[in-house]
Amino acid sequence: MATKYTHFKGKYLGYFSPDKPQHVYAFTFQDLQWESIEITDIEALNDRVIDSEKVGDYIYIPLLQARPKSKLKAVFQKGIDIVITSKDDLAFSEDLHHVIMRKQGRSRLGEFQPFRESGMVKINDQMFCSTGEIRFSIPDDEISETVKPVDIQIISKDDISIVTKPYHEINVIPDLVINPNRTNSTVSTPPISGSNAPKLGCLSIIWKFIKWYFILALVYALFNGISGWVKRSGDESNRFKTDDGAVQADKPRLNPKQDTLAPMPWDYLTDHRIEWSDFISHRYLANYSTSSKSFDDSQRLHAPWANPQTNDVMSFWNGLYSSFSSHDSEKLDSLTQYFNSERQRNYMDAASTAEMVITFIQEIPYCLVHEGSCSNAIKSGGFVQEYHQANKPCLPQIIAGVQSPYEFIHNLKGDCDTRSLLGFTLLSRLGIPASIWVSEEYGHSVMGVGVPGPIQNVKMVNGFRHAGVELTSKGFRLGMLAPEHSNMNNWDVVLYKNP
Repeated sequence: MATKYTHFKGKYLGYFSPDKPQHVYAFTFQDLQWESIEITDIEALNDRVIDSEKVGDYIYIPLLQARPKSKLKAVFQKGIDIVITSKDDLAFSEDLHHVIMRKQGRSRLGEFQPFRESGMVKINDQMFCSTGEIRFSIPDDEISETVKPVDIQIISKDDISIVTKPYHEINVIPDLVINPNRTNSTVSTPPISGSNAPKLGCLSIIWKFIKWYFILALVYALFNGISGWVKRSGDESNRFKTDDGAVQADKPRLNPKQDTLAPMPWDYLTDHRIEWSDFISHRYLANYSTSSKSFDDSQRLHAPWANPQTNDVMSFWNGLYSSFSSHDSEKLDSLTQYFNSERQRNYMDAASTAEMVITFIQEIPYCLVHEGSCSNAIKSGGFVQEYHQANKPCLPQIIAGVQSPYEFIHNLKGDCDTRSLLGFTLLSRLGIPASIWVSEEYGHSVMGVGVPGPIQNVKMVNGFRHAGVELTSKGFRLGMLAPEHSNMNNWDVVLYKNP
């Protein structure tokens, strides 16, 4: 049976604390921890269409649970201080369902600025307050007759819920809206203390035995909470420790330039830190950030290639690699600038610069990227079957089985052609001749680099000598391929860029 609700609207003033320290304009509504809220000027509504209320700057909360009146229940049941004040200054507290808060945002702070002047006001380092309009519903089976909108001014004092502010003890409902004409005398509750306090009698004897059970239960809950926090802290970053380096991707954070009053999805940044060495023991540390919106944009590159328009394999790969590389090229600006600055700082030639990029890619652990599900991939047998049976990491359901350069540096999951495509795009941005080779015979892809030096595993690419290099494992220098992949007749150059 569907729940029947009584609906209201009014004005609110609420206190909240952020989940973590950050600029008030960078709050996401999901990060707000509401502590207390007072609702005034309430009016009954005949009906609500909640989706139509979700316009402009709004917060939607399915349930705001009132703090339990019993201190014992409060130990096990969370809630916030909710005070609904009637026109005659009497008040009551109820769980609020399908809460919509609106009009806490104001005008933009400046022309074309992403932030708006906020109705959220900082009180101290831990507490903020917000004002605006509110709409909410209360199930009919939870609301007493005295709370019905037709009779809302008739409320007995027995129904008044005494609440406490989160940061100090009080014995009356707090006057959250500053109004000198209001008094709290009608809701005052004197403290019980001294000889006037009621005696527990035999219950006090029972309490002596059971209180330790409550204490132990609280200690156990606290221990579990700390353990969970430690585990979550450890999971906030993806860290890969390698032989002489490290790869780390932090938990996504809200883009500081994101307008939090804009519709979802919002943009989140992921900070990466990759530390590695080249073949002559030069140490490098690259820090860069990627954007969830830019990642989603690159993911849309795959759809057109789900149904190939050509039966020629080389033509297909040329078109796909070229499309992915040109689309993501400018998105690699921060990495390109890093490699360029290292090249200038260390007076590196083209070959040394290329090997700096090569070892950067080799440092990222291998991850198989394939089309379809893992179960279907296993059926193909060979290397793919052995790889899955060893429970090694993979990225399934990727059209064409290759990620674009930006997708790779964002999620750090790439196999042979994903790596070759990133290396080709970076070296092209650095002005170094590069190419992508594929082999149907080997079922593999490598990168070619057009620099002087290597004499093995070389192909002529439009008049330039390009040396192949394996990117899926560490230790391969320019001109080095696995012995079983060294027949140059089995390699086709599907994409290249020369000066």
